Amino acid sequence: MRRNIQADLWLLFACLIWGTSFPLVKIALKQASPFLFLAFRFGLGTLLMTALVLTRREPFSVSHVSRGSVLGFFMFLGMILQTLGLKYTTASRSGFITGLAVVFVPLFSVILLQRFPVWNAWAGVSLAAAGVFLLTSPGSGGWNRGDTFTLLCAVSFAFQILMIEKLVRPGESFRMALIMMAVTALLSFVSSFLFNSRMLKVTASLVAILVYTSIFCTAFAFTIQTLWQPRTTAVAAGIIYTMEPVFAALFAFFILGDTLNGAAWFGCGCILLGMLISEVKQKPVFPSQPVS
Repeated sequence: MRRNIQADLWLLFACLIWGTSFPLVKIALKQASPFLFLAFRFGLGTLLMTALVLTRREPFSVSHVSRGSVLGFFMFLGMILQTLGLKYTTASRSGFITGLAVVFVPLFSVILLQRFPVWNAWAGVSLAAAGVFLLTSPGSGGWNRGDTFTLLCAVSFAFQILMIEKLVRPGESFRMALIMMAVTALLSFVSSFLFNSRMLKVTASLVAILVYTSIFCTAFAFTIQTLWQPRTTAVAAGIIYTMEPVFAALFAFFILGDTLNGAAWFGCGCILLGMLISEVKQKPVFPSQPVS
């Protein structure tokens, strides 16, 4: 019990850090293309993680590279879709729609992990989904292509959440985080040439955002994710990740002046309630065995 609570708190802290990135990336995209921004962000993050892993003298194997590359692909896909979406939608909406990953986690867990979540996890997910709906729908000006990119990003992040639980083993979190970041940086750099997306205007604000997002939102936060998520369940992690849009909304308000109405704040309450319900220890409605 103590171990799960500690893991949940660390994941919540990671969500707080990621929440700060939404308004900052929105600002950075006025000075750099999405692919190039991610290439520099994850490239710097990779250098930081390389130094950490080298000091720990942890050996790599073919298995680490193959499994880490799978996680890196889903990270790249989710990050680029989220970053592209931020070009066409607000930071608040991007954070909220990204939170829809929580809806997909229990659905995909039946397929990928071959197990049914317990009843309170489904109740928590339902409340969280209702909360995200309330946060995204009122007075938003209608659905746009940025929202579509971000919705696809949520699907990719849901797969990443599940694949971390499936592929990351105890004691290899730092190595897997390094491979994920390196693959994301490489795919972003290659994509900037494939899609001719290399706009870059070097300014003090862009450099500051790159340094911050590389150190805290990339190297530090993703290390927390790979280190602590395997110590809790995929569904519980998915519920916790719904706090990311709440933090994104708060930082978008203070940094960009984005505002929320009463219905949106009610949605935040639904998300928090969903988190609490998901953590209630109950006997599963379905047996914990593979789906036939």
